[in-house]
Amino acid sequence: MLSPGTIVSGYRVDGVLGEGGMGIVYRATQLSLSRTVALKILATELSEDTAFRERFRREGLLQAAIDHEHIVTVYEAGDTEHGLFLAMRLIRGPTLKDMVLSGELDPARTLRILDQVAGALDTAHDVGLTHRDIKPQNILIGANDHAYLADFGLTQASDEVSLTETGQFIGTIDYVAPEQIQGQGASARSDVYSLAAVLYEALTGHVPFERQNEAAVLYAHISEPAPRVTERRDDLPPEIDDVIARGMAKAPADRYASAGELVREARAAFGDQPAAETTMRPRTPAGAPGEIIPAGDRTVTRRAQPAGAPGAATTLRGAPAPAGAAAPAGAARPPAAATAPAAAASPAAATSPAAGTAPAPAPAPAARRRALSGAALGLLVVLGLAAAAAGYVLGSGGGDSGTASESLTNSASAGTVALSFPAGWKRVSESPGIPGASFDQPMVLAPARGRARVVAGQVRASGAALLPAGLVARLPGGAPEGEPVRLGRMEALRYRGLTPRGLDGRLQLYAVPTTEGVATVACTTPAGAQATAFLRDCESVATTLELTGAKPYALGPDPAYARTLRGTLGKLERESRPASARLRRADTPAAQAKAAHALERLHLEASRALARARVSPADAAANRAVAAALEAVSLAYLRAGDAAEANDSDAYAAAGKALRENEARLRRALAGLERLGYVVS
Repeated sequence: MLSPGTIVSGYRVDGVLGEGGMGIVYRATQLSLSRTVALKILATELSEDTAFRERFRREGLLQAAIDHEHIVTVYEAGDTEHGLFLAMRLIRGPTLKDMVLSGELDPARTLRILDQVAGALDTAHDVGLTHRDIKPQNILIGANDHAYLADFGLTQASDEVSLTETGQFIGTIDYVAPEQIQGQGASARSDVYSLAAVLYEALTGHVPFERQNEAAVLYAHISEPAPRVTERRDDLPPEIDDVIARGMAKAPADRYASAGELVREARAAFGDQPAAETTMRPRTPAGAPGEIIPAGDRTVTRRAQPAGAPGAATTLRGAPAPAGAAAPAGAARPPAAATAPAAAASPAAATSPAAGTAPAPAPAPAARRRALSGAALGLLVVLGLAAAAAGYVLGSGGGDSGTASESLTNSASAGTVALSFPAGWKRVSESPGIPGASFDQPMVLAPARGRARVVAGQVRASGAALLPAGLVARLPGGAPEGEPVRLGRMEALRYRGLTPRGLDGRLQLYAVPTTEGVATVACTTPAGAQATAFLRDCESVATTLELTGAKPYALGPDPAYARTLRGTLGKLERESRPASARLRRADTPAAQAKAAHALERLHLEASRALARARVSPADAAANRAVAAALEAVSLAYLRAGDAAEANDSDAYAAAGKALRENEARLRRALAGLERLGYVVS
């Protein structure tokens, strides 16, 4: 973190405004014009990442190319010894998130603000740009409720390849569209989904899907229906529920065509004159008894106080330092009763309460088991689901599977999948016709007569159900429970009797997790007397599934991934323990900075190791959550180290707060792995 007075390419840093997903935003003065600006600087380690550098540079070009009164003006973008920077107009006022949390919004004010944002979005969409990270933290409110849409750093031109790694998505999970989670690419209607999620939060004071961990939030976006506003606000018209439902439809084609249309329909739901008196109460502070703390991005706005400024020492009282570290050397220390408890053996286990508040209750045994302990770290694999599948083999002559009415003498392949099929069948060139499922290089087989079809290919899906999000969204009741079976040597989930909206007939589906996605065999047939016989034949065809260029995963926890987790987290545990001890003992700013930066590097290395890991589609979302949490912890240590170097008490206290929040996020992410059968002890 830069200290006040630092000169960055002609801009003098005056203080800290806030922190975002890519860097820190400073209040600065452009010396050539004596103009106050917002100066965004990318974190050092991200400046060295080629993909991040390109995305950050593009932010300046994109925003500068759009002249719109409700998009934050960009003055300059460039590179410096401190990293990539972006100089923007400084908007003096709260974010929409601040207004939600303070309870000062009413429906009329909400729609006035979002109408402006919708205009900015539609203008960007008209020139082929997708924002991809619409959230209330990126909506800045100036004088007279003039709204500005900020942070186009995650945008993407419609004709541009993605700058993310394969299998990752860009966005904030409380508002992200299902197709972004699935890696299917973002579009203007992805932004409409996110804006509808923001509208829901502005009207109710809650994000759409409040869950205890990130994996559950992602699953809800993919599989659960949009929440109803009137379940939280029975004083609002029921028509607004239909607006949110369409705005947050799982399939992009089912949503509003533009952001402006979404807001116009919302106004119509209120009779075009939403009541101004129906205001919300301020939100209960996060973590209060009985409150579910939503997963996802949390923007913390703060202002750093220069070291040595009046009051700097007293504001340190009750502000815990990171992982039990002391306050920056040279600053007045709080009395012993007000200091943070000593850190746990691992930084991921720190849960220090702020001084002056009641001590947090001791964690339950289950919670302690999820934390990274001081003892040897072990990831034990429970293969209950895989074992259940092992004894149930299709095509083995059992009465359940049946056999094809003709011998399987022909074969065909496409992409990574190959099937054998009866001589009377043929391969046809037509659309797969499975609602909500997008196949990579699909292969469609058909009997000699009738409209029955077998479709095979890889689909993009994640989560234990191994079903594409679009298909799940069309199933009554959400994702069903699959039956574990074997297709030859491969383990699969079988789904029988599916009735997705948009399909006229019956669907039976087999899903195999592989290194290239989910190898899927889908059987569709019109209802009727011949349907049962065809589905038996199709099951026999499914048992011949072979893979080329892809390897299958077993159902349930993967031993290879468990070894990766054990090695990565075990190394972090071993090497962070002495660094944490050095941070607790440090009595000079230099020593504190050195220890904090060491912990920063260790957590970043662990994050990158897990991001590179090859995981089953069933484990992918949980693995991403752990990697992201480790990266967030690393960034908190980076801030702590920079604050210690600057002897900035306020910044150091804020880093401690961010560290505790992200350590809690890491524990939640590890708990998500436990729910998949991995035990962190």
